Amino acid sequence: MFCKPDLCLIIGLIVFVFDLTWSQLIRPVYVYEGLIKSIRDYFNNTCIVFLHSNSNLIETQGLMENEHLLTLQRYLSMTHHIRTTFMDFHMFSTRIGQSYFHIKRPLFILLNDYEDTRDGFAHQIATWIAMAYPTWVIFFNNETKFEDFFFEIYIPFDCKFMVVQSSPNVIGREIITEVYQVNKGRELRSSQFGIWDVRNGLKGPKHGLFLRRNNLFGQNIRVTSIQDPPISLFHRNERNEITKISGFFGEVILLLQEALNCTFTYKEAKSWGMCLPNGSCTGAIGMLMNNDVDFAATEFMMTSDRLDAISFTTPIYTTKCRAYIKKPASSDVKWDAYTAPFSTNIWRAIAFFIVLTSGTIVLIQRLFAVTSPYLRNDNRLRFTEILFFVTGAFCNQGMKQSILDPVRIVHFIIHLSAVVIVAAYSAALISFLTVKTFIMPFTTMDGLLKDKTYRFGVIGDSADFSFFQNTSDKIMNVLFDKLLRKETDLPSNYLDGLERVCKDDKYAFMTLDNMATLLQQKVDCKLEPLDVITQTTIAMALQPNSPYRGIINANILLLRDNGILQRLLETQWSVQLSGGSEKSSWKSVEIGDIVPLLLFIIAAVFISCLICVMERVIFMSLFNRKKRISRVN
Repeated sequence: MFCKPDLCLIIGLIVFVFDLTWSQLIRPVYVYEGLIKSIRDYFNNTCIVFLHSNSNLIETQGLMENEHLLTLQRYLSMTHHIRTTFMDFHMFSTRIGQSYFHIKRPLFILLNDYEDTRDGFAHQIATWIAMAYPTWVIFFNNETKFEDFFFEIYIPFDCKFMVVQSSPNVIGREIITEVYQVNKGRELRSSQFGIWDVRNGLKGPKHGLFLRRNNLFGQNIRVTSIQDPPISLFHRNERNEITKISGFFGEVILLLQEALNCTFTYKEAKSWGMCLPNGSCTGAIGMLMNNDVDFAATEFMMTSDRLDAISFTTPIYTTKCRAYIKKPASSDVKWDAYTAPFSTNIWRAIAFFIVLTSGTIVLIQRLFAVTSPYLRNDNRLRFTEILFFVTGAFCNQGMKQSILDPVRIVHFIIHLSAVVIVAAYSAALISFLTVKTFIMPFTTMDGLLKDKTYRFGVIGDSADFSFFQNTSDKIMNVLFDKLLRKETDLPSNYLDGLERVCKDDKYAFMTLDNMATLLQQKVDCKLEPLDVITQTTIAMALQPNSPYRGIINANILLLRDNGILQRLLETQWSVQLSGGSEKSSWKSVEIGDIVPLLLFIIAAVFISCLICVMERVIFMSLFNRKKRISRVN
């Protein structure tokens, strides 16, 4: 059935007007194609999602509109091989939902600024999506005001949201403006992102996001920390209000405050905090999750269970985590202290030299006995006597002078060798005795568990406690059940834990190597480390999906690149010696150093007395025997 020509003309005009009025595209197709492709290349997005308010876009739009949309999709997906899709707001919310996090670096496009687009975006998307995750582009008519469209729509500080408007002066040129808010409820801020035209393409910004947005315009950031001297220490006024934080982390946040142009208000956290099985969290972590604070400026161990609850800044430093015990008061008795300076082969060579020189003297005496009437049998020394005298020479004792020149030459060689050997032995002995070897009851966590006399503690309500509670390591698991679970009053900070180590001879405490080095001067005992338990990374913490994480990380990296962070680590964490310099003092000799020598002297005296008694008994026995024989005769 055909319509009359006049009627067909009227219907055609109505369809044409309908297309122009309700068209999703408010720019020529080539503008969408070129600009979207340029934005996608600039941010290196993996896919493009066109969001609109019409649930039946293809069916309800006019033929011309459908052709334009299909042309746009073919250009992006087939010509440039970019994954592209069209979805209405309801479909995206119901079918994609929270799984949008599985889409890597998406680019979301809003084709126009119509009222239904604004309402659908404001009520069906912006209320639940993490706005900073994708990159956003929306096309505006020049008459649309930013404040009207984004009324009650929160664009976070770290969100990449770009508004495209036509240049009023140059045809075919598009001005791209990025918009954001410092905080929810604050005024909408905007700055030019770049300019696009057909001939030159996109001229985007030369600097990164957080070099362009480097000002928080006095925004108040709520900061929490732990009273953990000396690296974080609160300062209060007359009303007991916290005015600032000193120490390493206090210096870091002061630098951040100056760089970000913001203000800080402080709240004290009783502990670092941990997440319980019921899903609730305690301490500073709980304050971040409950929106009581924005930022936790203290040392946080980056653990997997915490990543599910909070966000971390870029790492501040890395360190090792291990247990420390009090240094034992007694040192190990060095039973080999007086033989260790020389090796076994040297002792053998000395013994052989003594025997050889003693035998040489005996041989010389026998050779000259035939020609010299003085060297009769009753004047020559026996081999055992000569051996005794030569050994005494090596102990700096004199020898009986001989009238024979060859024997004197041998005596000279013996004394000269003895002087050299004794000098070398004395130097080696002093060096050996200087090194103190302390008795360690154990060096591993397994040894701590098997010792059964030591208590073990970590900071209560912390990542250290969670580590032992959730670990799959069998030794750590048993140690948690048998030792750590029994501790009802765990330390509140590292200084408290190390002070307990010094007060209790049988107490082990797990801490960071950096903290143990820093706090060694604060405690009155010498700390001894056990083997390393784990390597850990330390950072500060923020709320989940905090809009300030990016700008804080950017400034921390600047502090690191400029060497300021390293200087703070060296100055704030260095061990300051009392009086400015360490005073040298004499080290007293302990009883353990001379125990082997004392035992040797006691044994020598005992053996001498025993030989003396034996000789006395034998002499009396022989004397009485001679006396009886003389009586009989």
